[in-house]
Amino acid sequence: MIMAILSSALLLLVDEACAQSTYSVSISRHASLKEPLGAKEIRNILKDASTMLQKNSESNGDADVGCNVTFSLKGPIRTFGSASTSTDIVDEQHRDAVHKIDSNVAGVDFHIKIVKEIPFCRPGLQGPFDGCSFPIHFRSIIVVDPSEHKDSLPTNVKYPDHLLWAHEFGHLTGLPHRHSKVALMTSCPVVKLLSASRVQVDKEECNCLLGGPGFCPLPAAVLNCQP
Repeated sequence: MIMAILSSALLLLVDEACAQSTYSVSISRHASLKEPLGAKEIRNILKDASTMLQKNSESNGDADVGCNVTFSLKGPIRTFGSASTSTDIVDEQHRDAVHKIDSNVAGVDFHIKIVKEIPFCRPGLQGPFDGCSFPIHFRSIIVVDPSEHKDSLPTNVKYPDHLLWAHEFGHLTGLPHRHSKVALMTSCPVVKLLSASRVQVDKEECNCLLGGPGFCPLPAAVLNCQP
């Protein structure tokens, strides 16, 4: 009996350690973008996001784990709107409309829409934003095009779009912000994670990421960035 219990416990540990999830994503970009991302650039962002999550676990227990999640582009890059339409700027009136664009694309786990600007995402948070995945039932993430980020960066330092996309996917699974300067789900702009030697995902967060969109309940409370 004891050996059976130990064997079952060992199997659970092995299953958890070997757990992995691969998510396919459709990409739609607004027609007004001056430097639209190509398929190769998008695949690189998704690859970098996957590599960041799959890092080796640290020796500090469950506070910083490797999370075997992979993102992959599926299908062609779609274009929506036109140079004269306002859906490239996502305000309160247009947010849901942008989330619904290409939501009927079949065979993908979630959708990413690339726009020029996001002044509004959800009540209780002050914009502008680099990304928005609220409300999560759309299974859609809206992100600012890399060429349109307004954050001040050192010379030759690129905005960490792979962290932004992974962060917003975290929200899509139901993950909230937390007060940390090194956590993927930081309540501060993800650009601040550039100063971290290692971006952290804890065990509970990894479980949500492995579970996928809507797997965890999104808390009603909203955390704002703390200095």
